[in-house]
Amino acid sequence: MKILILEAMQALHLNAEAIDSYTRVAREHGNAELWILTREGVRAGLPDELPPSIRMLEEVPDFYARGGLERRAMELLEQEDFDLLFAPREGDIIRAARLREAYDVPGQDTVSALAYRDKLQMKAVLAAKGVAAWSARGVDDAVDYWSELSRTGMPAVLKPRYDRGAENIDFIKDDATALEAAQRCFARLPIDAPAHYVLEPFTGYQMCHVDGIWHQGRPYYMLTSEYYGFGTGRPLDESLSSVFGSRMIDPDSERGSVLRGFVRDVIEALPSPETFSFHAEVWVSPKGELYVNEIASRTGGFAVLSNAVASTGAHPDGVWLALLTGVDPARIGYRGASGFWPCAGVNLPYRSGRIRSVDSSCTLPSVVDLKLRPDVVPGTVLPTQAHWTDALGEATVTADSYTALPEEIDRLVDWASRAIVLEQPSGRQAVAG
Repeated sequence: MKILILEAMQALHLNAEAIDSYTRVAREHGNAELWILTREGVRAGLPDELPPSIRMLEEVPDFYARGGLERRAMELLEQEDFDLLFAPREGDIIRAARLREAYDVPGQDTVSALAYRDKLQMKAVLAAKGVAAWSARGVDDAVDYWSELSRTGMPAVLKPRYDRGAENIDFIKDDATALEAAQRCFARLPIDAPAHYVLEPFTGYQMCHVDGIWHQGRPYYMLTSEYYGFGTGRPLDESLSSVFGSRMIDPDSERGSVLRGFVRDVIEALPSPETFSFHAEVWVSPKGELYVNEIASRTGGFAVLSNAVASTGAHPDGVWLALLTGVDPARIGYRGASGFWPCAGVNLPYRSGRIRSVDSSCTLPSVVDLKLRPDVVPGTVLPTQAHWTDALGEATVTADSYTALPEEIDRLVDWASRAIVLEQPSGRQAVAG
């Protein structure tokens, strides 16, 4: 079995972890060859001697730009008969679908890829099937923008129809931020080119997310979670030094069951692949009403990914590839739903100042993974916080139960406040949390 893989996460170490999961699948399969196209810098983080299942690993310059990656992939597809084209990253969903169709490789087609990438098309399909989606209006030029903003009102959110990883999003709170958002948006475009943006009213609701694998018409597994502590849409001074991240919800609780059922309806309403990983974001109103924010046919990133790995015992993209190749995911460490761990991803609160000392040896038994920022070392001067997402590090914690996760988060934050010591201008010490 020949598998062409497009693999390029922005964090280099995450590429290595994903590739390791693919090689484990190939080893268990016994007859799988991996041909990997990736971004520059990934090879240096891999073992000197690659596993024999990796037939080729090639770094493509400017992987994220359109042109070079497609040309190299097309050369390989013309030279070899591939059974799969595996492209798990958000920026590769549509171009991988186009390549599959051009070379008759099975997998997600362009119709499905667009339904999971184009926010307007996605919500139109869901509305036609009776699935509640949060309102979004198309914005292609400045006339659209000011017209729709007058209808939507403020606060509002301006974001691309297609962009990845929450890039290029503006939160509009008043006339000043409305003008700044317009100028940033249209400055990115050639004159008269359509913006392909959407404008949405800001909900102020709780955002939950459901992540998992869909396989042969049903969920293979689903993890239900909620974002906590996020400063989205609030002024920076209201969210400085906040603890934020993603915390799992008991999937068998009433709230978890409702979320799982709702996202199942979403996937069944869209033109979905037979087997794929998904990340669905859902607004939950104070009355318990659910609205799709968006859903992606790929694994979530950051805390969503680290929580899934710690909870299930296996990398979600490895599980996805295992199912596509007929390998039992248990053979790469997947525990099964009855063995999932309650997990939470935690971003350590930011503080500015000169770092006096750092004790990075965290012995809390609940912490399964901890990474401080590379510059969190003695002598570093941390500038004033510029964005509410700034943090001193990130961690994954687990607990005996889902309800015990907040307590474990508090313990970790308390540890960070004592482990990272800052100097104030007066010479007095200040902790980081």
